[in-house]
Amino acid sequence: MLSYRLVRYFLAVVDAGKISGAAKVLNVSQSAITLAIRELEEELGVQLLDRARTGVSLTRRGQIFHQHALDIDAAFARAASSVKDESEIRGEVRLGVTETLSSYFLFPKLTSFMKKYPNVSVSVEEHERERLEEMLIEGRLDLALLLTSNIARIASIKTRTFHRSRRRLWVAPGHPLTRTGRVTFDDIARFPYAFLTVDEAHRQAEKYWSENGAQPNVAFRSAAVEAVRSLVSTGEAVTILSDVFYRPWTLDGRRVEKIDVDGKIPTMNVGIAWLREKQPTPSMVALKQAFAT
Repeated sequence: MLSYRLVRYFLAVVDAGKISGAAKVLNVSQSAITLAIRELEEELGVQLLDRARTGVSLTRRGQIFHQHALDIDAAFARAASSVKDESEIRGEVRLGVTETLSSYFLFPKLTSFMKKYPNVSVSVEEHERERLEEMLIEGRLDLALLLTSNIARIASIKTRTFHRSRRRLWVAPGHPLTRTGRVTFDDIARFPYAFLTVDEAHRQAEKYWSENGAQPNVAFRSAAVEAVRSLVSTGEAVTILSDVFYRPWTLDGRRVEKIDVDGKIPTMNVGIAWLREKQPTPSMVALKQAFAT
C-alpha cells in the first residue's frame, strides 16, 4: 500500500542522489531505504530510479512521480500546520541565505511568512554557502536557504529541497541557435560563452560541460546575473542558467530567450538546511514549511 513513509524515503533518495546519503539523512539503515524503494516500485508497477555505482537518477516515469511526491509532501506539511494556532507560535529564527537566493527567491516567501506569523522574529544574514555551513555547525544560524546540491557537510547538516529549477540556454532573439531544431553542447561551444561565477555556478557548469564531453568558449566571467543577461541580449555571448534567474527582459529593455539543450544538465536545487543534531523549534518548522509551499 502506498504510504507517506514510502514517499518520504523516495524524496530523500532523490535529494541525496544515493541510497547511503538518504539513509544518513533519515537516520535509518540503507537496507530499509532499499526495501522501501523496491516496495514503492512494486506498488506502482514501474521503475522509478536508475541505479549505478555512482548513485541513482530518476527514470522518465520517476520524474513524473517525483512531481506528485513533492505535492504529497507539501500537502502533508500543510495538514500538520493547519491544526496549529499560528498566533501561539513565537520565537526568533536566525536565517542565512546565499546571494543569489536573497536576490531571486527569499523575500516574497519571507514577507508572506512574517504576515502569517507576527510573533516570530526572523533575522537574515547573507554569506557564501561554505560560511553558512560553518555558522550552522557553530550554532550561529538556525536555518540556511541555499543550493542543497552544493552541500559539503552532509554528515552534520540536514536539508530539505523544495524547488528544482531547470537549466536552459539563454540567447538573444534571432541568434543562430534559435534556428536549429536540436541544440547540443557542441553547438553551443561554437559561440562565445558568458560564465556566471556567483554561488558556485561556475563549478556546476564546469562539471556538466565536462560530463557532456565539451568545453565552453568562455569570453566573459561575472558574479552579476544582470551583467550576464545584458551581454547575452546583445548577441555577443550565450549562457546556460537556471530558470530561477530567467527574466525575458534586461534592465534596458532588450530581450533574452531560453532554449532546451540536448544533454545531461542537473537541476538547480533550492532548499533549506539546518544542523542535524538540533531539535527544530516550532518557529523553525513553520518557516521551513513556508518555503516549501
